[in-house]
Amino acid sequence: PVVVAVLDTGIDRNHPAFAGRLVPQSDMWDFVQGDNDPSEVGALWVDPAFGHGTHVAGIVALTAPDVKIMPLRVLDKNGEGELWRITAAMIWAANHGADVANLSFGYPENVRVLKDLLDCLDVGVTPTGTTFPEIGTDRLAAAVASGNGGELPFPIPQQKIYPAAEIADGMLSVAASTKNDTLASFSSYQRPWVDVTAPGVDIVSAIPGGRYGVWSGTSMSAPIVAGITALVRARYTAACLTPHNILDHIKETSIDIRWDNLPPWGEVRLNRVDALNSVATAPACDSPPANGKTSGFEQFLVK
Repeated sequence: PVVVAVLDTGIDRNHPAFAGRLVPQSDMWDFVQGDNDPSEVGALWVDPAFGHGTHVAGIVALTAPDVKIMPLRVLDKNGEGELWRITAAMIWAANHGADVANLSFGYPENVRVLKDLLDCLDVGVTPTGTTFPEIGTDRLAAAVASGNGGELPFPIPQQKIYPAAEIADGMLSVAASTKNDTLASFSSYQRPWVDVTAPGVDIVSAIPGGRYGVWSGTSMSAPIVAGITALVRARYTAACLTPHNILDHIKETSIDIRWDNLPPWGEVRLNRVDALNSVATAPACDSPPANGKTSGFEQFLVK
């Protein structure tokens, strides 16, 4: 099975939605408390982010029912975390068999964490000289929430949220659409750093305690893209396919929409993902490199 790592507030491991759908506990980790039990901590309606990770993971399970979910807790019950946890969790995910990572969180400064990790060369060195020898040649595709900047009192469409705005190969930044194919009023959407949209309003998914709830946000949109990525990876298994190939394919097979609810600052034109289109046609590999190497990683570098 394809494995999707969910970097978030943790998960309710006993929720029926995840029965038979989680990786072994030895492949999970809690980077907040430092153990292999990434259960959510807190209480609903008391702690602001409690339930977030369970809801996000539930959306992955709904989108790709046969996927294996790897919960990695990087945020506390308030939805707060530290950048070293994100770095450590991405390395953990790559080293423990994950194919896709979902990041439904953001921060205001560009520290290049995700870009350097996704651009990491096979010797563990990025183009900027940052080294990640631990990650080796393992590759991850990443779906990242674009942020909810549209809810600001004076929305600034060009205000960037990271890591979504890092514009790295191997990731898609996901804005939120409504069930009527309009842009969600709360969603950050600025191009070129936002790639696609996915449903993110009134999404029903799991919440702790074996229950289900409704949540809205770009946090709900990103795991739909993570699930579609898993579906494409599961169907098309050619060794030459890289995260860049698959995510480009999802973007190219999405639906071109000119949103009817235009903001006051001009037209918004973003493609809304379409799972059927993405799964029904095979993604193309990059051309083989001139040196004759044929590994997926080498082709990723050629692109």
